[in-house]
Amino acid sequence: MLGLGALLASRGAAAQEAVSPQGLTLDQAVQLTLTRNERAKISDLQVVVADAAVEKAFTAFLPLLTTQASATQHATAIKPPSNSGQAAITLSQPILNAPAFPLYAQAKRLADAQREQNVDDKRLLAFSAASAFFAVLNAQDVVQAATRQRDNAKANLTDTQARAKAQLSSSNDVTKAQVDLAGAQREVENDQGLLDNALVQLAFTLNAQVPATLVPPQATLASAVKPVGGPDQLVRFAADHRPDLRVAKYQANAAHDFASEPLLRLLPTLGAQGQAVATTANSPITGRHDDETVTATLTWTIYDAGVRYADKHSRDAQAEIADLNASLLLRNVDAQVRSAVALLGAAQLAFKDASDAAKLAAQNVDETEILYRQGLATALELVDANDSRFTAEVNYAAAEFAMAQAYLSLRQALGLDALGTELR
Repeated sequence: MLGLGALLASRGAAAQEAVSPQGLTLDQAVQLTLTRNERAKISDLQVVVADAAVEKAFTAFLPLLTTQASATQHATAIKPPSNSGQAAITLSQPILNAPAFPLYAQAKRLADAQREQNVDDKRLLAFSAASAFFAVLNAQDVVQAATRQRDNAKANLTDTQARAKAQLSSSNDVTKAQVDLAGAQREVENDQGLLDNALVQLAFTLNAQVPATLVPPQATLASAVKPVGGPDQLVRFAADHRPDLRVAKYQANAAHDFASEPLLRLLPTLGAQGQAVATTANSPITGRHDDETVTATLTWTIYDAGVRYADKHSRDAQAEIADLNASLLLRNVDAQVRSAVALLGAAQLAFKDASDAAKLAAQNVDETEILYRQGLATALELVDANDSRFTAEVNYAAAEFAMAQAYLSLRQALGLDALGTELR
């Protein structure tokens, strides 16, 4: 048996085998999640439970075979023998059991609903993995921007100290550069903590160790920038492809099947029973050691104190609730799609603006450094330019993350998978 350390090591090795040499890709992250996360396994087992319920409901149509035996020892016997034995085998076969039909139909519809729920559970789990993956990428971008800011602050401090030594800058410029470096260092440490937290969340979702390198999904990011179609067309597509809508439909139909069962109890149930009995003593009726009988059974509950009608009223209300839930979900899908389209459009515009601002901020730093070396810009202007570039780069990373999340949200609202670049 593997020890805990060996077991964790083997699981980590298995996870690493699923990662490409270039780093963890989005596809690999999703596949790891679907194979290792407990939520996926729980959803699979829920399907097994639903299928077992169908099997159980079908037993109402199948025969029941039972056997029993007894032995009797008499303390005092008038004549031998003083003990006797008996064995019987009974076969009961339902012929007409009307309430069993809607209950069986209900179980089948609920099983169909659970299979669709299984599809949706894994689809949503994949989106959770994708969201956590992008969160790590965003945190990595912020750390890289903070690191560049710190490195620039170090370079500026070195340059300012040299200029002050040559009496080309004041000591106050050195102090400002030192303050800028201290702030930049604090920013790196804070952002690194946020990155570490994002990695923990991704590892939890994957149930696997996360490698140091993540490969940005360029195809997904490229698709996120593209304009989408009109919301009306997308809403119609979502109505045909959302698994949770199919779940709600199956559940509503199952509720109606369940509601039709109580009144069928008004009908009698008809069955047949065959029995074979063997004894060690002759039967006083037949004079033989064995006896076989066939019996027809008719059970009719004429009055059950109103239970069937109470069940009918309750189940009719439950069926109507299921219909209303399905209708509400359809309206909610409509709102989700339209909201996702609006948010993605806004995120695309914000990303474009953030991209332009990041390019201009980088250019401003280069120009300010040149002017500072020529004595045409102050140390404060250089610090401000460096801080502005950091802010622009963070805004760029945040805008890219928001756009990716909005793109994933739209795919989720449409009933599509997390992996893929098509929007219909």
